[in-house]
Amino acid sequence: MKTNLRLIGGKRLQSPNNIYTRPTTLRVREALFNILNNKVENCNWLDLFSGTGAISCEAYNHGARKIVAIEKDKNNSKICLKNFLSLQDIDKRKNDIDVICKDVLNWTKPNYNRNLSSKIINLNKLKFDFVYLDPPYNADFHELVLSQIFNCNFLKKNSIVICEHSPNQIIKKSTLWETIDVRNYGQSRLTFLINVQHA
Repeated sequence: MKTNLRLIGGKRLQSPNNIYTRPTTLRVREALFNILNNKVENCNWLDLFSGTGAISCEAYNHGARKIVAIEKDKNNSKICLKNFLSLQDIDKRKNDIDVICKDVLNWTKPNYNRNLSSKIINLNKLKFDFVYLDPPYNADFHELVLSQIFNCNFLKKNSIVICEHSPNQIIKKSTLWETIDVRNYGQSRLTFLINVQHA
């Protein structure tokens, strides 16, 4: 287990000791939460392909009200939960956090039963203000997952979906979403998307 992963502010997080997990860099996280600023306060945050949960932990520290993290790897999901449990005042807010060990490709299907939750959060009623999507950079299913997200009922009218991906990849235009911003940070790109019906 490695502990060289740090949150904004310096708190250490655990990360798996392998080459397959790629936590979002501190530079990208700092840039993201500078962009979002106080919009994160009291929001509902969904973290897809959450890995170690670094993004979710940042959202918690920036005042998110409800956080759901989806990660299919059992070891990574356990690390994600441990990282949450190490955060300040977490004992008072355990019911606001849910780490679910499921495959994102299934979990985001419109007809999937998302009430399979480990906590009291009612996922059938919860709608998210922000969705952070960070598939493996070499994956080719970014747009499949985006299509499923924008066809689901867990977005609000003004929800923002943020996709982290390689700068070599461009998120294509769609009848479902509109790109409102693109930011490049070295080997990472953030694409900000909204529901095209509410653009």
